Amino acid sequence: MKSVKIGNSIRIPEEEVDKYLNIPRDDDSTVKIPKEATPVKPQAKGFKSLEIPRSKYVKYIIPGLSSIEAETLEALLGDAIEADEIFLFLREENYEKLHRMLSRIVKENNLSIKQSLILLFIEEGIYNLQTKRQLLLDLIHNDNALVLLPLPPHLFFNFLEFLREGQIINTDYIIPPHLEEFKELIINIDVIDPIELHEKFQKAEIIVIDGMKTKGGVMIRRNVANLIAQYINNIKKIYFHNIPRLPKDQNFALISDKDFLAKIVDL
Repeated sequence: MKSVKIGNSIRIPEEEVDKYLNIPRDDDSTVKIPKEATPVKPQAKGFKSLEIPRSKYVKYIIPGLSSIEAETLEALLGDAIEADEIFLFLREENYEKLHRMLSRIVKENNLSIKQSLILLFIEEGIYNLQTKRQLLLDLIHNDNALVLLPLPPHLFFNFLEFLREGQIINTDYIIPPHLEEFKELIINIDVIDPIELHEKFQKAEIIVIDGMKTKGGVMIRRNVANLIAQYINNIKKIYFHNIPRLPKDQNFALISDKDFLAKIVDL
């Protein structure tokens, strides 16, 4: 199988694994970043940077703002990695937003790839803050929004003050401990009348949900996947929080519909 050396690690492209396992691929369901989009490798400045020792205490991502994708990139910073390896990694993983941001940073600045990545983490944090601000404005001006739990505390508590009665639905069978005090505000998806539940989704224009991104689409909880798909034409935005792994005790469904994916806004 073909492999690519990234720093001290070896990466095997998914296509090679699929060929080895004889798994058919449908590339039409994924957004591919053109190879020609990779910028020229940047030239380092004419000064010698500090030789910073690798330390577990040095963190460049912004807690609560940086994405899982950015955290993955940060893990590569300790390796002797080159710019073209970073861009190859971003292309293979289809990290389109980070690829676009990093390309612009490299073109506009004469920096090392590590310095460029640190700027990328800050720029992505700014982008994510602007997205959260827009979400709050959408909640203010749109009565037809649904917030589907579970969501991490740093997200949920940000927009709790902007929600109305009947907009919070728990798709899990338990209420997380940090939300126990707010259980009177939360609708249990297994308790609500099915007709009323369908009416809520039929009217919904804004959805806030978590799940896991894959190259073939997104994985969301099966008990709401059919509802969202059924009324997707009425939904304007799906604010999506990407989680690093799927809980073992819950059922998820893969959504690859292009109309659904086009409405996703990363949180």
